[in-house]
Amino acid sequence: MNMPTLLEVIDLNVAFGAARVVKDLSLEIRSGEVLGLVGASGSGKSMTALGIMHLLPQGAASSGVVRLNGETLSAASETQLQAIRGRDVGMVFQEPMSALNPLMRIGDQVAETVRLHRRVSEAEARRSAREALDFVGLQGEQGALDRLPYELSGGQRQRVAIAMAVVMSPRLLIADEPTTALDVIAQAQILLLLQQLVRTRNMGLILVTHDLAVVAQLADRVAVMRQGEIVETAAAGEILRRPSHAYTAALLAAARLTPKRAATLPAELPAVLQVHDVVREYPRKRTSLWHPAPPLRAVDGVTLTVHAGETVGLVGESGSGKSSLLKIILALEPAQAGEVSLRGEPLLSAKGTTLRGLRRAIQAVFQDPYGSFDPKWSVERLIGEPFFLLTSPPSAAERRRKVATVLEQVGLSANDAKRLPREFSGGERQRIAIARALVTEPDLIAFDEAVSALDVLVREQVLNLLAELAQRLKLSYLFVSHDLHVIRAIADRIYVMQHGRIVEEGPTETVFSAPRHAYTQALIAATPKLPVT
Repeated sequence: MNMPTLLEVIDLNVAFGAARVVKDLSLEIRSGEVLGLVGASGSGKSMTALGIMHLLPQGAASSGVVRLNGETLSAASETQLQAIRGRDVGMVFQEPMSALNPLMRIGDQVAETVRLHRRVSEAEARRSAREALDFVGLQGEQGALDRLPYELSGGQRQRVAIAMAVVMSPRLLIADEPTTALDVIAQAQILLLLQQLVRTRNMGLILVTHDLAVVAQLADRVAVMRQGEIVETAAAGEILRRPSHAYTAALLAAARLTPKRAATLPAELPAVLQVHDVVREYPRKRTSLWHPAPPLRAVDGVTLTVHAGETVGLVGESGSGKSSLLKIILALEPAQAGEVSLRGEPLLSAKGTTLRGLRRAIQAVFQDPYGSFDPKWSVERLIGEPFFLLTSPPSAAERRRKVATVLEQVGLSANDAKRLPREFSGGERQRIAIARALVTEPDLIAFDEAVSALDVLVREQVLNLLAELAQRLKLSYLFVSHDLHVIRAIADRIYVMQHGRIVEEGPTETVFSAPRHAYTQALIAATPKLPVT
């Protein structure tokens, strides 16, 4: 049975001055339908979503017709649009911490949406908030109305954002990359929740994402965007198995990551990094006047090894202890027990010149390179920053030569050294971050979710680059990620971490094909998969 058209977009255009970022875009969605809007970064997906909501950033101009249930939104006043947003159309953004007020309790934030659209008492609004939080799976203590956003995990914060978006039972929900930053278990829970919302409330859902495996799991239809235009629209099963456009085929090929690790490694390799029985505890909030709360043991007796020329993957859901362990390995936090050795030298007890020398030998690349750059510094200054770790820093001429060399090693130009970070794309900025990690000629590079925010095309380029650099420069990698597709493609061995402990370790294909621990099995089962062609 055909459902009526809920949203109709006709010839939508969005421009910043002379630059058109959305071009004559038309689409429609019906009640109870999920439309996946996919494409590489910069294709215009988010601008399309913001254009539908009339929430475009300053400096953007739009034209075209947007109709919701036959009502033309493009002709509505701002006052009318404010009534429609939240009541008839809800939106969920990629990073809930940015969308939530960090100083406002979650119950008040959800209740505020109700009071903006209905004349109800504070008690009634809070009752509606309680029902919405219960509906999205935040029952009991974990969904207590008086909790603040920083007290919640990433998945829990995303559930609060969804509760705010659906508390008024809108007819249309727009979700912009709602699971990109989540681990596979939290992602699977959020996707199931979105699916239940669509089916039980007969909502329409526009799922904006670059993750084609997520689209395969959730979407009824798919629209593929490239350079501001929709190049292909079809049923999800058809487009993912038999794409008609070359760009769609390229996205699918990049999403199906093929192993980029070395085919074979020598049996006996020296250890670059050794972690032995490391423990890291954090104090808990005091709940009793007389008795201190027991500490939170985030890392509980972890032992792992990275050999020369080897790429090791460290996986686990949010809160498993991965980031705490990585901070210890990078000598950014102390450990209560255990030892970390780099090239056979103890790291945790090292001080002064010895510590600087060891830090030179291990460098890091983070998820958001822009956040780790000073936006006012040139690329040359950013990449040259780690030179202070050297006992004999290079001369100005030698510094420029080294910076030019690593820029060319990561596929950029020596001429890029004078440019600023804002002048580069996300993928190019990640290459700059890799160049900065290479400039001290380290033995080991640690990657903390370094490709999770990249679209599939850029991700493939960066992973190919890392594999080529590892082979050519004889580098070792420790790759921390919640993306099991990435880990399977690049890692030689895997450690699986749960509740601060390593629960399984082994060669990549062995762990993926025959996982022994129930937690590893759950992670693999929760990972979205593309259909087999």
